[in-house]
Amino acid sequence: MSQLHRTKERIRSVDSTRKITKAMELVASVKLKKQQHILENIRNYSETLQEIVSTCFDGIQEEETSLPVAFSYFPKAEKKLLIVVTSSLGLCGGYNYNIFKFMDTLYKEGDKLLLIGTKAEMKYQENYDVNLDERDILDRIDFAKVKKLAHQIEKEYEKGIYTSCVLVYTEYKNSITFEPTTFPIFPLAMNKKEELGYAPIYEPNRKVFLENVVPKYIETMLYGKLVEALVSEQASRRNAMDNATDNADELVEKLTLQYNKARQASITNELIDVVAGARVSA
Repeated sequence: MSQLHRTKERIRSVDSTRKITKAMELVASVKLKKQQHILENIRNYSETLQEIVSTCFDGIQEEETSLPVAFSYFPKAEKKLLIVVTSSLGLCGGYNYNIFKFMDTLYKEGDKLLLIGTKAEMKYQENYDVNLDERDILDRIDFAKVKKLAHQIEKEYEKGIYTSCVLVYTEYKNSITFEPTTFPIFPLAMNKKEELGYAPIYEPNRKVFLENVVPKYIETMLYGKLVEALVSEQASRRNAMDNATDNADELVEKLTLQYNKARQASITNELIDVVAGARVSA
């Protein structure tokens, strides 16, 4: 096979790959836009809910409520539960690698892992204490599934075998910035909020209100963080495919230039041969 033919075949191969990466970029962009809209809505709701619950928590004592998970901490427990969120599909840049690298700073021997995403399963299944029951929850996420997961985590925590239950996920900041972080599920960690500017009225009282709203708060926050992880995954995939498409364009351009130079050199050599043959004949 001549050098010209090999270069031409390579151009076709790279161009074919470029079409695939471009199509995947468009698909990821559509999914990203859809999930961004969901995230925006759930963020507005969860931030308001968090503000209400935080205000209600301010000053309440453990004996005032029947919510053990709201205050309980089990110092005698020897491990924590880490809910690790990764993707089930590849081609999303450093999304999963960054989670794994972040996990290296969190994991201690004996900790239990609840894995979400098949990439987490591939990484941790063999040498770690893992739970794979919810690994497919992000494939078709809905609030009912997340509510069930929240109740499952609560039951695990109430057994008193974990010091804490922590979600390890990727926080979405913007379309090019997203980084691994944690969110404490149990025990509840309320950030101190600014004063609302008015005295809240709780009906029938703060204790009953808190006991009814905290379960909804846990479910909502967990759902929001999982959606945020999905948005981060799609943004990472879109960026990775965009970079791959740009690299393919550059490579095609270089190969085309190389092909044209080789073709020009081949034509020049043929002309030289023709001229040289004509002189010999003369």
